[in-house]
Amino acid sequence: AGSREDDPALFSENMEPRGLPRSGYAKDSVEVEGYVRGLGRRRPDVDVTLLRFANFIGPSIDTPLTRYFALPVVPTVFGFDPRMQFVHVDDGLEVLRRAVTEDHRGTFNVAGDGVLLLSQAIRRAGRTTFPFPSPAVTAVGSLFRRTGLVDFSPEQLRFLQFGRGVDTTRLRDDFGYRTRYDTIGAFEDFVTGSGLQRIINPDRIEAVGRAALSLSGAGRLAHLGGGGNA
Repeated sequence: AGSREDDPALFSENMEPRGLPRSGYAKDSVEVEGYVRGLGRRRPDVDVTLLRFANFIGPSIDTPLTRYFALPVVPTVFGFDPRMQFVHVDDGLEVLRRAVTEDHRGTFNVAGDGVLLLSQAIRRAGRTTFPFPSPAVTAVGSLFRRTGLVDFSPEQLRFLQFGRGVDTTRLRDDFGYRTRYDTIGAFEDFVTGSGLQRIINPDRIEAVGRAALSLSGAGRLAHLGGGGNA
C-alpha cells in the first residue's frame, strides 16, 4: 500500500497502490512482491505467504519513525493530520514465526487494530510540533538527512503527509492471529519501554483542552443569558 491523497481509508489485500513508486525501497518492495506472486502462479504446489506489515514500532527497535517521534520538536506538514497504524515488533515476529512453521497460503495485512492520528501520537510522546508548508517537504527531508537526525525517504515523507491504513480482517479470520497490541498499545509501549522522556505531559494537554472547551461553553451561555435580559 502507498501513501497518497486519494488512497482509501483502509487497504485490503486485494487493493493495489494507485500510484506505483518509481524509486527506493517502495519500488523494490513492489517488484519483489511481483516476483513472489509470479512464483505462486507458476508453482501451485508451493505454499506462498505474502505479509504486508504496517510500520514496526516498539521499545527495542531503532527506525527512522522511532527517531522521528524522539525528536524534541517534531516537524509536521501544515494542514495534514494523517492516520497511522503500527504493528508491535513482538506481534510482527510472531506472525513471521507462524508463517514459517504453519501453512498460510495467501496475502495478509499485518497491523495492530485501530489508528492514531499523527497529532495524537506526537502528544502521547510528549512532543511539540513544528508545522511547515507542504512545498517544503522535500527540502525539510533533505535537511534532516544531512544533519543525521532522521533519514527520511520520499515514501516516509508521503506517509507523514497522507498516512496509511490497512484492513486486518484476513489476518484474524484466515491466518488465525489477533495481535496482542493494538495501534495505540504498540505506540504506548514504544514511548514507555524506550525510556522516551515526555517533554510535554499529554494528560495535562488534554486537561487544558477540556477546561478551554468548558470555559468556551460557559462564556456562550453567559452571553446568551445577558442578551435575553437586555
